[in-house]
Amino acid sequence: MGEAQLDLSQIFSLESHGPGTFVGESPDYAWGRIYGGLVIAQALWAATQSVRREHAVHSLHAYFILGGEPGEPVRYEVDRVRNGRSFTTRRVEARQSSGAILTLACSFQTAEQGPETQPARLPEGVRAPDALPRGSDAGVECRAAETSAAPPRSRMWARFPAAGLAPVGPTATQEDDLRLHACALAYLSDLNAVDAVVASHPERIPPSAWGERVMSASLDHAMWFHRPGRADGWVLLDMAGHGLRGSRGLATGQVFCADGAHILTIAQEGLLRVRRGKQG
Repeated sequence: MGEAQLDLSQIFSLESHGPGTFVGESPDYAWGRIYGGLVIAQALWAATQSVRREHAVHSLHAYFILGGEPGEPVRYEVDRVRNGRSFTTRRVEARQSSGAILTLACSFQTAEQGPETQPARLPEGVRAPDALPRGSDAGVECRAAETSAAPPRSRMWARFPAAGLAPVGPTATQEDDLRLHACALAYLSDLNAVDAVVASHPERIPPSAWGERVMSASLDHAMWFHRPGRADGWVLLDMAGHGLRGSRGLATGQVFCADGAHILTIAQEGLLRVRRGKQG
């Protein structure tokens, strides 16, 4: 964290290139590749624009295939798998000149009446964001709340810049606003999952050494949307690592609003390799 603030105000301004096809741009991230959360968020926004307004995303599953080049636009091709009265399914392929860089499947549902329960609770003892040192990552404001190795865990407060969540047009509705926030929450969801995987490593690898000693990459990513949430308010990403095998590690976690509402559940598998000659 601590990078210069990136301009995210245009990342959801996708350009239409015909039915079911959209093109998006990427900021110039410091690490030289497109941030995975950006590709997920833009792919979800492309899919969202192909479904009825009363349908809201409830889950997505994505595979990262290749690292994206920031200087090249990304083409999002939306496959209308199913249009139902209650559920709608979409598949999106994100492509650059090198080929597909991500595939994403997502499902949308209309509002439905039923019981509502929340067993998950905001963790006790987590310091409020205003009490933590300021930082930034991938262009969003972050506050590291806790990182531990026993058990492996990464807890982080984050919020998306309001400038990137402007109304999508003169006819925008409240449903459009909430659907855009869901995409921005998808952007945030990729911030610290790999941190929880790194915390599972038997070596204590400080974040300052990751680029030199460690190669890490996200492999796949899943999200379940339980309740609407605003991405421009503080959310806590509470991620736990579940060990390593075959250079792959799994992290799962929950996302809470500052008022304690459990809005998301995340699962991500990451690749983690210590570079040859860099051990110790």
